[in-house]
Parts: sequence; C-alpha cells; structure tokens
Amino acid sequence: MSDWAVKTRKWYDRVGLIGVARLIKLFAHIVPYRLGVWSGGVFGTIAYYILPREKKKAIMHLTAVFREKDEHWIRRTARQCFAHLGKSALEVMLMSPRRLAELVDIEGEDNLKAALDQGKGVVFVTGHMGNWEVMAAAVAAQHYSVSVIAAPIVPEQVNDMIVGLRAGMGVRTIVRGRQGAARELIRVFKENRLLGILIDQDTDVEGAFVDFMGRPAWTPTAAASMAIKFGAPVIFGYTRRGRHNRHTVTMEGPVDLVRTGNTEKDIITNTGLFTKKIEERIRNNPEQWVWMHRRWRKQP
Repeated sequence: MSDWAVKTRKWYDRVGLIGVARLIKLFAHIVPYRLGVWSGGVFGTIAYYILPREKKKAIMHLTAVFREKDEHWIRRTARQCFAHLGKSALEVMLMSPRRLAELVDIEGEDNLKAALDQGKGVVFVTGHMGNWEVMAAAVAAQHYSVSVIAAPIVPEQVNDMIVGLRAGMGVRTIVRGRQGAARELIRVFKENRLLGILIDQDTDVEGAFVDFMGRPAWTPTAAASMAIKFGAPVIFGYTRRGRHNRHTVTMEGPVDLVRTGNTEKDIITNTGLFTKKIEERIRNNPEQWVWMHRRWRKQP
C-alpha cells in the first residue's frame, strides 16, 4: 500500500470514528432508554455482518478457546458479543443516576468496605466483561471515590467525550502518559480512594506473560505492582448483563496476595491469579467479552 493510501486510510479511520461517536451521542439524546439499548443491540448485530475483519477475529478466538463447541455455537456467541457491545455503547450514553439505581444490582459491597477500612486505598481489578463502564458508574453512585486508568484514545475528540461521560457519572479518568498522571495515582492511595484497572488486554505497557485460556498472554502488571508497592488491598470486580438488560455488579475480596519477598516474581504470580479470576467469569458469560481483541498478539 502506498504512503498516500496509508495516510488516507488513517484519516478515514479517524474521521469515521469521530462521526460514529457523534452520531451515537446524537441518537442517545432523542430516543427513550429502552429503545436506545435495543437499537444498540441492532447496531452491534449489523456491525457483526459489515466488519469482516473484526468478525473473523472474534470467531477465530472463540474457536481456539472453546474447541468442544460446534460452529453454530461459535458464530452465535460471536454475534451476541457484537450485540452486547452495541448495547453497552448506548447504555453509557443514556445512563443516569436514576437508571443506575433502577437497573444495577450490587453484590459484595461489604467486601469493598472492608478493603477501604484498611485506609490504604483499593486496587479494583477487573476486565472488559459485561458493561465495565456502567460498573464504574454504579460503584461511584454508592458514594465511593472512583478513579480509573485508561489509555488515551485517538482522536482526541473521542477521548474527551468518553472522559466527560465518565466524569458526569462521578468517575475520574487518569489518562496514561499524560502530565500529572503519576501524581494522581499516588494521591488515590493517600486519599483512600478506589483505582480501577482493566488487565485483560494485550497493550504496550509494563506486563508479563501469564496463562489465559490455556495460552500465554501479555498482561498488564500495574494492578499487582501498585498493590504490592502501596500495600493496598485488592478487590476483584465484574459485572454481567442479565434479563431485560439489568446488570449485576459483584465485588470479591480482598484478594489474598502472594508475598514471598521476591517482588518481581510476586507481581507476575499475582497478575496470573487476577487473570485466572477474569477467565472464570468470561467462561461463564462468553458473549459478554471482547472476542475481537487480539488478546494473544504477543507471544514469548
């Protein structure tokens, strides 16, 4: 592909993403909640058919993990995954404090309170399961101070829109690599706040290879690293979509960390422990994870 073609494709991808984000935001302003969420599922299903590369990756990953399942199950689950993500996008745009109270149930809040009682802040480990943005908003709605670490999204307009949506629901965003991010991370633990970290994607950050679905996967180690460095307890949280698009947020822990005194080894061991918990939840609701993500992109 020529340099001109590459530049044109990058420009198209950027402008296209901005346009889609603005279109979804506009649509969310003019439709009732339940119709909007239903429409999100329709949009997601359409995306399954018109995005062949993403569809192919989802099917390929599901086939590699669920080898005992037939082709019909694989394709149905991939299609449900796209529909779920479409619903999730509209839910984030349409969510309000009143709807959070009506549509989200929280289990295990006592576990979170026990962790906060230690006064050292909390590392809240999770993954891209269920509607993770709604989970953060639901926890914040219970009057907890919630910050999340996020990679910067390109283009900047989309990044600002997502950060603004989170802020509107009481969730602060610490954008990785931005000025002041390191100081804000330290402040989270000093002020006994929650720090949400998603560790189930292969990204260009400090990480290690741990087992995920039977294959080595490059996994961010920040959650284990900060828990050990600051002595903060770890809560494992996840959310799942149920009937009538209700959500259940579950919080487990504090997780018993492995502490042998060998910091480097302990960080990898605990990252593997967190990842195994994520894997178990994904296997219970496989249609509610991001199967189009190249989770095993790097290999040792």
